[in-house]
Amino acid sequence: MTPIKGLVALVLALAPAFAAAETVYKYQRPDGSTVYSDVPLRGAKLIGRFVLVPAPPVPRSESGRPARGAVTDPNEIARQRVQDLDAADAAIKAADQSLKEALERQQAGVEPQPGERLGNVGGRSRLTPDYFERQRALAAEVDAARARLDEAYRQRNQLRE
Repeated sequence: MTPIKGLVALVLALAPAFAAAETVYKYQRPDGSTVYSDVPLRGAKLIGRFVLVPAPPVPRSESGRPARGAVTDPNEIARQRVQDLDAADAAIKAADQSLKEALERQQAGVEPQPGERLGNVGGRSRLTPDYFERQRALAAEVDAARARLDEAYRQRNQLRE
């Protein structure tokens, strides 16, 4: 093997180690423009320094191809993320509407319905157990709607991470 071939082989063997993490510098030039560079610049104010890490490896099947269901295209990953966030927002809107409707039904159900009052001696009346059971059912409906809304928010927040 000639020395040049050996040097090229050594460089190619060490290249992945150097590419593992790359630093990007953000500078502001005296004229106010922002510049991103992979090397330090003179005469510019350093605004930030970022270390880029490589993307995680794509899961592969036994045949060496990407695993079934694994998304490899960054555009497809972004598109899927947007779809997932849109679906999460739609679930939040639906759960919020459901909660509003449940609260309205609970508010409208405060007034006793016919047959939910019993007359007492002396011209007074009292509420029947049916009234209180209906109130518990309306409260349970509101609690369930709140739980659905909380779960929808939790799922969206999980997607945002």
